[in-house]
Amino acid sequence: MMLAATGSSPSPEGGPDEGSAADGGQRHADPEDVRRWVEQSRDGDMQAFRRLYDEFLPYVRHHVGRLVGPDHKVEDLVQEIFVEVYDSLSDFEFRSKFKTWLYRVTRNVTISHLRGREETIDLDDVRPLRNDSRMLAKLEARDQVRALYSVLEQCKPESREAFILHEVEEMKLREIAEMTDTSINTVGSRVRRTR
Repeated sequence: MMLAATGSSPSPEGGPDEGSAADGGQRHADPEDVRRWVEQSRDGDMQAFRRLYDEFLPYVRHHVGRLVGPDHKVEDLVQEIFVEVYDSLSDFEFRSKFKTWLYRVTRNVTISHLRGREETIDLDDVRPLRNDSRMLAKLEARDQVRALYSVLEQCKPESREAFILHEVEEMKLREIAEMTDTSINTVGSRVRRTR
């Protein structure tokens, strides 16, 4: 199953999931709409699954990008995550928000990727340098991001995730604990160890 972004506009929302930095400030669909889409998707309604995909694509893409860093496989991972979501919808029991469950699926697929990743350089990404101050500033910023992720790659994926969510995404330890289904103390310990 390959899905592509449709560029549809965000759905109206009324509730606590209203746009955050973690997903580009996008507003979210009403929880009842999400519930209906999940139930219809379970029954094989691909249009309902498309709505879920369109609604949560920016959220998943954002978190995958943050967890894997500057990796050209982000889009492949996003597709893999949505295949896993489709295959696992019957396991979602509405005990938590769909977004929390989706984050767990995103996390599991991404951490599996991080554990098995081999570093390679794609020669198509190498371009000749020009003497352009804007280009040099971009390269310096990119180098700083790569340096950060290079250091983070030395950490266990769970510690890396906790650090990024707390220090970069500015999430509270309690929120991270809920999203990752771990204790607040464990999350705090992972953040401190990574610092």
